[in-house]
Amino acid sequence: MARIMIIGGGAGGTALIPIFHEYNEIEITGVVDTDQNSPGILLAKEKKIATGNSFTELYKQHPCEIIINVTGSDEISHSLGIFRERQPVEVIEGASAKIIFKLVDERIIREQEALLRLNELEALYKIGIMLTSSESENELLTSILSYSNKLTTTPAGSIALYDECNESMDLVLSQGFDGIVSDKHAWQIRKGGLTEYILNQNRPVIINNIDQFDKVDSSELEKLDIKSLIAVPLIVERRCIGILYVDDFIPRKFTAHEVSVLSLLATQAAVAIERMQRFEHNRLLAITDGLTGLYNHRYYVKSLKKEIDRSMRNSHQLSIIIVDIDHFKHFNDTNGHLQGNEALKSVAAILRLALRKIDILARYGGEEFAIILPATDNKQALKAADRICTMMRNEVIPGMDSQPLKQLTLSAGVASFPEDAKNDVDLTDRADKALYLAKKQGRDRAISFEGITEVTE
Repeated sequence: MARIMIIGGGAGGTALIPIFHEYNEIEITGVVDTDQNSPGILLAKEKKIATGNSFTELYKQHPCEIIINVTGSDEISHSLGIFRERQPVEVIEGASAKIIFKLVDERIIREQEALLRLNELEALYKIGIMLTSSESENELLTSILSYSNKLTTTPAGSIALYDECNESMDLVLSQGFDGIVSDKHAWQIRKGGLTEYILNQNRPVIINNIDQFDKVDSSELEKLDIKSLIAVPLIVERRCIGILYVDDFIPRKFTAHEVSVLSLLATQAAVAIERMQRFEHNRLLAITDGLTGLYNHRYYVKSLKKEIDRSMRNSHQLSIIIVDIDHFKHFNDTNGHLQGNEALKSVAAILRLALRKIDILARYGGEEFAIILPATDNKQALKAADRICTMMRNEVIPGMDSQPLKQLTLSAGVASFPEDAKNDVDLTDRADKALYLAKKQGRDRAISFEGITEVTE
């Protein structure tokens, strides 16, 4: 085992102590400094290493084979020269000490880099788990952007998804802009613009200072006070699905390490987003009608049960409307099924316009539609049904001249919870009976089940 003494408790000695102390083949017999409160002395005491202010005195108590002088003092160097003539000790100082420092610095840098890589791998591993376990698109996107800002120490960022059909970008999430950028914002991809430039690169685009970036027009960024950014295309199977941005409001030089780790995260993020989009697409296929894009019968039944439970908990009223297209068989027989499909889509569009965002609209079957109106009483629901009939009556539909009334009209039946029924099945049945009565009374009208005691065919 080699025994060494370190003279100098400043930065040099402090750097050497932990390096040599961890080797079993080396024993630090002592650390010397005239300042007993120097960092090196304090560190030596912490590690139970002998300390002193005189190397000759400390040597008597703790002899060694090697003395490393890191003070740079000519006086101490002279004293060591005399000391070496009397004692079998090797002295390392001057250029030799600088080489040791260089090696130590290199090792410290390598250890820091290794620790940084380890922390990054751990973070990316956790990110991977988090991305695969996200239960909603918003949760997934928020996690991606938050980790991106954290890993690059940037104060702001955004995620925009590429709409291939419209050749546009949809801003689905942003943070750090204090309301300057609104979510769900869309923009067209301009020829020669920054977005097109980023999409064409297929690699991270780094802008350290927007004022010095002249490859394309970046005026839109200046409006947001962005001075520097990294933009990473989100690519899955050689197909770009969007762009991940991290932004800063001051010029800065992004490191190769920051770009690298963001690229790794973006690779994981792109796969997770694409998987989430595919899942959402399949989920929508399962609950929507392929022709009209409205929810289907199964979704209506499931939603009505949930809404009734919510109404019971909150002591709110709930109403439903069943809508039927009048003489639709005649319309199909006269104009053909293709024209009939177009008419169904037109009716669906009118119903969407007539309803609130909280209302649930479904294709109930054939030419029938079902509407759930949360927190709506019977009077309000009947008024909504009348509005729907009026809107349809005023709509021009190709082929409607062949109809008995020379226009395409609707009949509607209204029922309310809890007045008309106490459960979902009975409530739908009551609305159906009201619809039947509307048909019986001449069609092109809305009838409420309220007050109906018996409906016979």
